[in-house]
Amino acid sequence: MNKTKLHSAVIVLVIVMIVLSFTNLLNLQINGEPLKLAGISVIVGVIAYFTTRKTNENKNEGFNIKTFIGSLKSKTVILLILLTLLMNVICYVVAKLWIPDYIEHVLGRTGDFLDLANLPIMLLELIVFALGEEIAWRAFFQKQTSKVMPFIPSLILASFLFSLGHFNFGEPIIVFFDLLFVFIDAIIYGIIFKKTDNAWCCFLAHFLANLLSTILYSL
Repeated sequence: MNKTKLHSAVIVLVIVMIVLSFTNLLNLQINGEPLKLAGISVIVGVIAYFTTRKTNENKNEGFNIKTFIGSLKSKTVILLILLTLLMNVICYVVAKLWIPDYIEHVLGRTGDFLDLANLPIMLLELIVFALGEEIAWRAFFQKQTSKVMPFIPSLILASFLFSLGHFNFGEPIIVFFDLLFVFIDAIIYGIIFKKTDNAWCCFLAHFLANLLSTILYSL
């Protein structure tokens, strides 16, 4: 596949991810069960990253395990990772004190995902989902869109769409509160990616944040 076709493929795949993200707002159902097409955007993004790497300066750009440890030597990156943990604690405390129904909303959105009783399976799910989302939304989507627009709009767009992927119907204030903190987390992941050009670092922040939330919501 030549570069022109690769660039065309990138554009198409970006558009597909955008469209799939918005399907969460349509309340699509099959036999009364919600049809979560937005989750397919992650699969599309992962496939897109590995099939369009030739558009990058090097094939491991944005997802290089060899530079992972070195990237963590940055104090800024460590502080950003800790900030994601802090934001999840703040979210939990605020919800516990003033929006108690929020926790039930999150548990409804995640289903059996937050299940400490099956710890090995839960950890595997946390790893797979966090890694997949970071490859899709940071290593592919944010990386590619930042090539055609300034960083800030690219960051906001990727984070907004990432948030839509977590949308679940409910009381407006609860839904807003939920998406707000997902959006804030996504912004931090995006900044980490900008500073490291390494989705592994975003994955670490994402995984630790999800693990902490799982523990908190299971108390």
